Amino acid sequence: MQVTTPVVAVHYAEIALKGRNRHVFQRRLRNNLLTALRGEPVESIHHVESRFLVRLVDPARADDAARKLSRVFGVAWLSAAASVRRGGDADSGERAIAAHLDNVQAIAAQLAARDVGTAGSFRIETRRSDRSFPLPSPEISRLVGRAVGQTIGLPVDLSAPDFTVHVLVLHGETLVFTQRVPGPGGLPAGSGGRVLALLSGGIDSPVAAWLLMRRGCRCDFIHFYAGRAPDEADAAKIERLVSILRGWAPTSLHLYLAPSFPYETRAIGTIDEAHDMVLFRRYMVKVAERHAKRTSSQALVTGDSLGQVASQTIYNLGAIGPDVTLPVFRPLIGMDKHEIAARARAIGTFEVSIEPYRDCCSIRSPHPVLRGRAREVLEMSERMDMAAAVEEAVHAVVRVVVAEPGAG
Repeated sequence: MQVTTPVVAVHYAEIALKGRNRHVFQRRLRNNLLTALRGEPVESIHHVESRFLVRLVDPARADDAARKLSRVFGVAWLSAAASVRRGGDADSGERAIAAHLDNVQAIAAQLAARDVGTAGSFRIETRRSDRSFPLPSPEISRLVGRAVGQTIGLPVDLSAPDFTVHVLVLHGETLVFTQRVPGPGGLPAGSGGRVLALLSGGIDSPVAAWLLMRRGCRCDFIHFYAGRAPDEADAAKIERLVSILRGWAPTSLHLYLAPSFPYETRAIGTIDEAHDMVLFRRYMVKVAERHAKRTSSQALVTGDSLGQVASQTIYNLGAIGPDVTLPVFRPLIGMDKHEIAARARAIGTFEVSIEPYRDCCSIRSPHPVLRGRAREVLEMSERMDMAAAVEEAVHAVVRVVVAEPGAG
């Protein structure tokens, strides 16, 4: 039985639609796959017919390698597979094809016996990327299904099977696998520019940042803390959130801590309670905009969801930053709390986000104005000297580099 080194087949979806720029995204994805596999015994990684084939030295590391690759943006799905090599053109006769199929049947039966579990039915799903292979997909499925059925003793169910063995016929080899692990999809990290996410201690903003990371963006973070100096900031929870998001990124992430104190000293006695939240959110966006330009970010990211809280009405969102020159991305704008919480659980931030934390927004007025007007907000900004508050905050920002969880 001729079997190659273990293979993880990594499939992408959206990248295939990129036309003449496809090679740029493919190269970026390949580099990110190699980064995710740092420390793993990789023999080679090659692009073969709309997928990357990662060949491993150690078969025992296949599942661990697949787990790491399942967190790489741009990956639609992947599978740890066994590869059965075919000979060259000289070995493409009927006898060679029959011998190759015998090997495929044996491997499929072996994997099925290992992975079938408590399934009550099965099917074989064959795809033939190599159209020159002499047998059509239904015939391959029939032959492999006969061998698998004899091994596991289950009936075939083509419509709703409990268990599926996949056979993928490529040029020069056939891959056999029993599991398809979903990836996060999206675009490769580093292909979408740089953004700065306003990160609170709640559920929403980490999800918003993750969604932009999924679109290929390099994401930095800015958090506003209560107090006069960074050593007064209780930023441990925020750093843990960024650390979780770091598990989805190929490089270290930067967290910036900015004080709320410059706003508070100027707002007290100047801004009425009803407009305090709107003005404070304007302060955060203006500070973030200034800092984003200093750090070469092309856009801001917020966790706003339309109408979720009083400060996120359509009127207040419009009044907060009419003069902001950078794009402000709000990827959660049409999602409700249940949808956002479900996504937070899926990416791993939910449990940390719900831990008690008194961020700056939570100490603002509980009854903000619902229909803020941009003209009034701008007038109040001038009255409290918002420009000076922003300038002071920008110069007080400090950076924290968040490495991969467990690193160092």
